[in-house]
Amino acid sequence: MAEMLPAQRQQRIIDRLNTDGQVRVNELAAALGVSDMTIRRDLTELEARGALVKVHGGATREAAATSLEPGFAAKIQREAAEKAAIAALALPMVRPGMSVALNSGTTTFALAKELAGIQNLTVVTNSPRIADVLWQADEPSLTVLLTGGVRTPSDALVGPLALASLGQLHVDLCFMGVHGVTLEDGFTTPNMLEGQTNQAFMACAAQVAVLADHTKWGITGLSQIAPVSAVDYLFSDAGLPAKAQAELRRVIDAVHTAPAA
Repeated sequence: MAEMLPAQRQQRIIDRLNTDGQVRVNELAAALGVSDMTIRRDLTELEARGALVKVHGGATREAAATSLEPGFAAKIQREAAEKAAIAALALPMVRPGMSVALNSGTTTFALAKELAGIQNLTVVTNSPRIADVLWQADEPSLTVLLTGGVRTPSDALVGPLALASLGQLHVDLCFMGVHGVTLEDGFTTPNMLEGQTNQAFMACAAQVAVLADHTKWGITGLSQIAPVSAVDYLFSDAGLPAKAQAELRRVIDAVHTAPAA
């Protein structure tokens, strides 16, 4: 078989990147029959043209500053249908009488809007927006506990007061939104104080479920919350690449995807 030209090989890399959201050097080398060094040179050339961003061990589609933190108002507009579908998929996990924690996020916000109809529910959150949604539901049997703390650009309450509040609690289930997820870097956030607070959420919960739409795959924020294997459930949507779903299912007990909106 004739050796593939560099341009052909690089197009194959781009095609796979568009399908999977990220690529790895060793997998590309095996698939294309070339050395790791050849693939690294290809990735360097493609990055110089703005076609991808090199990361440790491979590449992703987009360059995003690890500390860039969009505000809540900006994020709530993105993938709204997918977030609603993820919330509906996760909702059956919540039963009357449970205590659940929701960290601040737009997908957890979508879930909060669905929780008001569940009787005798206790909700712990560091999101004033989530607390407000539940308060407006005017459900007498609903208890809402809002942590104290300093507000971040994404409207999360963080810092010593939030950590002290969460350190005294034990909940049945934590639903956690994240900024990004990769197998190598785990679940991440752009804000170090949010990362610390999210770790406290996980520590106070018997089980942890991450709610993350498909655009979070392949994204890495500044601060790691936890390795992928540290959570019990992952809820995403049908846009999550099949390869990503397979990889995640090898390390997470249950991975669920909502059907396309």
